[in-house]
Amino acid sequence: MKYDPIDKIILFGGSLTIVGLAHWLKNESIDVKIYTSKRHSIERLTDDENLEELINEIGVPYVITEDINLEDSLINEITSNTMGIGIGEAWSFDSKIIDAFKGKLLDFMGIPLPRYRGGAHYTWMILANEKNNGMRLQVINEHMVQGVFDSGEIVYSIDYQMKESDVKPSNYFEREVNESIEFLKSFLLEARGGKEFDLKTVDESESLYFPRLYTDIHAWIDWRRWDADDIERFIRAFDDPYMGARTTLGGKYLRLKDVELISDSTNYHPFQSGLIVRKYNNQAMISCKGGIIAVSKIIDDEGNNHMDSIVIGDRFFTPEDTIEKALNYTAVYDSKGLKD
Repeated sequence: MKYDPIDKIILFGGSLTIVGLAHWLKNESIDVKIYTSKRHSIERLTDDENLEELINEIGVPYVITEDINLEDSLINEITSNTMGIGIGEAWSFDSKIIDAFKGKLLDFMGIPLPRYRGGAHYTWMILANEKNNGMRLQVINEHMVQGVFDSGEIVYSIDYQMKESDVKPSNYFEREVNESIEFLKSFLLEARGGKEFDLKTVDESESLYFPRLYTDIHAWIDWRRWDADDIERFIRAFDDPYMGARTTLGGKYLRLKDVELISDSTNYHPFQSGLIVRKYNNQAMISCKGGIIAVSKIIDDEGNNHMDSIVIGDRFFTPEDTIEKALNYTAVYDSKGLKD
């Protein structure tokens, strides 16, 4: 498949990758425009700025829409020399838009497709202690369902290893931003240089699907059933940029972050799990089945620090009905956010 000539690129979705790629395209004197959703436009991508503010800074035209398939003006912008790239877009494209691009509508996936389809990719990867990562660029077709199923041929791909020091979702996101911009730049330079790409079908025998998650509902720690390693990975999986894994103490809802597994030869019983057995060096040491975890950050839902108020002998606890709700809850999102 050849994509050249390309004189305009339309980006769909929202992330720091879109901002970085759009900025590069503008500097390369390539006509670029962004279509994003309301949810993406107000998402805070840095400490101070959301997506819309960052797009305004680089001076790239954009449209915020609840449904890309109702944007009649989009069709008029697509020519035979226009390429579209989806980067975490909130919508599935209808056949009218797909046909207008004539094979030049592609979707970027910051995962080693077909593994880790669905949502909350990096949370699921950390839970599985997965360090094999990758990126894919694939053709968008009418059979694809955003966030559920991706059947288009793979146009371009890379695989890479996460570092041992990459322990939180924020580490995975940071690595993705750096890798993804270079990945897409490399593809576009090759495409505009006239390279012919071999299209590869997705190997469904290797596929994995994990559903979207909602931290307030799903991130409850099961102290009674999980061992120390399970709990340590679970807390890391819901760490930055998320609010943290949840539990209770004395009737208060608390969140745990910044965790590490402590080497300890004692084989603690499940009845000892959740007990704060030591406070040392600004950490709370918590006994778990088979070991100890050390937590450096204990906060409430408003982000207030509770490390100083806990004492040794306190026990973290998560009610059984809360865990059951977490296991049975399916998070469903639309362009406006979470739907109950």
